[in-house]
Amino acid sequence: MVTIRTFNAFVIFSLVLLCQPLLADPIAKIDRSVIAVDDTLSLTIRVDKAGSFASGPDLSPLENDFHILGNSQSSRHMIRNGQSESWTEWAITLMPKRQGQLVIPPLTIDGEKTQAIVINVQPSVPHSASNMQPIFLESEISADTVYVQQQLIFTLRIFQSIQLDNMNISEPEFDNAAIEKLAQNSFQRRIQNTPYRVHELRYAIFPQQSGELIIPELVFTANETIGRRSVFSLPGQGKAMRKMTQQHRVSVKQPPSNYKGQQWLPADSIKLVETWSSSPGNIRVGDSITRTLTINAEGLLGSQLPPFKFESIEGAKLYPDQGNTETTATDNGVIATRSDSVAIIPTREGKLQLPEVSLSWWDSKAQKTRIATIPASTLNVKPSLESATSSSTPLAVNHSQPASNITAPVVMHGDTHLWQTVSAVLASGWLLTLLLWWYMQRGNKPAIEIETRSSEPESEKKAFKHLTQVCRANDISKVRAAMVSWANQYWPEQSIQSLQDIIDTSGHASLSNVLMQLDNQLYGSNKGSSDWNGEGLLSVLKLVKEKDRSKTNTRETLPPLYKN
Repeated sequence: MVTIRTFNAFVIFSLVLLCQPLLADPIAKIDRSVIAVDDTLSLTIRVDKAGSFASGPDLSPLENDFHILGNSQSSRHMIRNGQSESWTEWAITLMPKRQGQLVIPPLTIDGEKTQAIVINVQPSVPHSASNMQPIFLESEISADTVYVQQQLIFTLRIFQSIQLDNMNISEPEFDNAAIEKLAQNSFQRRIQNTPYRVHELRYAIFPQQSGELIIPELVFTANETIGRRSVFSLPGQGKAMRKMTQQHRVSVKQPPSNYKGQQWLPADSIKLVETWSSSPGNIRVGDSITRTLTINAEGLLGSQLPPFKFESIEGAKLYPDQGNTETTATDNGVIATRSDSVAIIPTREGKLQLPEVSLSWWDSKAQKTRIATIPASTLNVKPSLESATSSSTPLAVNHSQPASNITAPVVMHGDTHLWQTVSAVLASGWLLTLLLWWYMQRGNKPAIEIETRSSEPESEKKAFKHLTQVCRANDISKVRAAMVSWANQYWPEQSIQSLQDIIDTSGHASLSNVLMQLDNQLYGSNKGSSDWNGEGLLSVLKLVKEKDRSKTNTRETLPPLYKN
């Protein structure tokens, strides 16, 4: 005999199967699209589903062009704003086998494929023996001469072959230029058989006046990591390091005299896109339809893009909406969009003429004027539905037949069974929904309340105090658990289970660096050594907390490896 509890379990299991989302296509992404032949590259593959897989991604197609140096898997489950999210990621470290344009081909996982990704592999950068120091800096600019308001890419790299603590670098500041942070990446590069950890920062600079733009020297400071000589010695402060980048001078020119555009727009690419809220081919008199014009620009800020001016159209009323702009930072520069919308209401039937839309801009690569256009078009406006109904010829009705002879509609026997079936299915659906709701109210809610009462979380202050004690005692066997416990209190919205989870969540490069050192002490080649310094980790954690407290705009602030 089937009990009510068994039936409820069957209903819930069936609903879960029916409501289970389909496995989304896996997503592949890389940390950089332009690398040197001696660099490592990080490839991440994500599937929006947590749990076990029959096998990981098939990496054999990569072996033609890349060395596979590492492959790790992690799964996460998170509840955010009442929504459950689960995903699995594979972090793969690659090194190119040759220079040129290489392609990461589509990779297969559980029958689904990722998209292909193009990588530009450049020749190795020559370094003289005199530059081979444990720490050195290099910087470069994309051009020595630019036009005013043209994008200039400034790249800074910090090379280290030794372990460092308290790394900081100043940021470029200008009175006559706008600046946008693009990317911050870390990777490995082998130089004359010496492995270096490289921290790369990229900025987009937009000079606002002609003349000479000076990119000043940036100052990098750090302390060399030193370990304890014995268990009885106190941890010491490492040797202070200070390095400076070179100064760059850029010539900024006025716009060329042959440019005839209404607004100066030096860009790498500009395209115009037109979209409609509904099909313009079905518009009628009195209907409202929204036309949206969008500028997609590479190498410009959103604030540089001009608004569209919608001219009056004969036979229609126009109601423009406020435009919006957006600037997105990529590894290769900024991408900006501006969208302006207008509601169009035709006032008469017939043809509605929409004029051509054009925008002149300066091609920074080809060094010439180009014009982006949306061609003129014509809308065929149909009469309103009321007019179409009133102007149509009414149907003739034969009143000669007596009312008693009017035959009632015949209901087919087959149709009756069809609707009975549909009604039964709908009723079953409602019944299953009610049963599910009853089960959740009866079984799950008290369990959640009991769990909440019985598991009072440790405060962040207590967790950090315990972590401080562990670090000062240099007890490396306990620091990982203490670190994970504190991180769960510091980022309560995240589910943190490992040091890698902390690195992914924090976004602080200095914290990532010391945690990688800790991970190497716990599980890597230095496993079991006694030269770990807990004070170094503690100082970085204090800096992270101070930075987060003073942070006012997370979008405009780099992780605390680099500060003003």
